[in-house]
Amino acid sequence: MISGRGLEHTGGTLDKLESIPGFQVSVTTGKMLEILGTVGCCIVGQTQNLCPADKVIYSIRDVTATVNQIGLITASIISKKAAEKLDALVLDVKFGLGAFRKDENEARTVAQLMVDTSKGLGIKTSALLTDMNSPLGKMVGNALEVTESIRTLQNQGPEDLTALVAQLGVCFSQ
Repeated sequence: MISGRGLEHTGGTLDKLESIPGFQVSVTTGKMLEILGTVGCCIVGQTQNLCPADKVIYSIRDVTATVNQIGLITASIISKKAAEKLDALVLDVKFGLGAFRKDENEARTVAQLMVDTSKGLGIKTSALLTDMNSPLGKMVGNALEVTESIRTLQNQGPEDLTALVAQLGVCFSQ
C-alpha cells in the first residue's frame, strides 16, 4: 500500500506508522520487494520513483489551501492506488465534524468521483461513508491509535472501531 501523510487536522497513515520505533515508510524498491516476500504486505510512502506526482499534489494542496478540493483529493488517493495495480479497492470516506467533508452529501460526491475514477482505471471499487461526528475508538494520537488498531486486530478493540473494520470487510467481499 502506498499511503499518505496527514493534511490539516487529519492524521495520515504514514504519520501514525512512523510512531512505531524503527518503522520505515521510505524504502527502496529492493527493500519493498524484500518486505513483500517476507511479510506478504507492505505500507510505504511515495518516492521519486514511486508515485512522484503525489508529493507535488500534496504540496500544492497544502500551500494553496486546496486540501479540500475534490479533484486533488481524488488525484492524490487514486493515483497511489492505481500505482499499486490493485484488482479491488474499498474506500472509507468520512463525513462530519472530524472530517474534511462536514456534509454527508458532499462526502457522497467525493466517494462517487473516487469510485468512478478507480473503475475507469479498471479497479473494482466500492466506498463506505462513515460518520465522524464523534471520535472513532478511544485513543487519540499517532502511537496510541496504532496500539488501538493492533488491539482491534486481536479482537480486543473498541466496539465502534471493530464494527467499522467489519463493515469495510463486507464492502470488500461484495
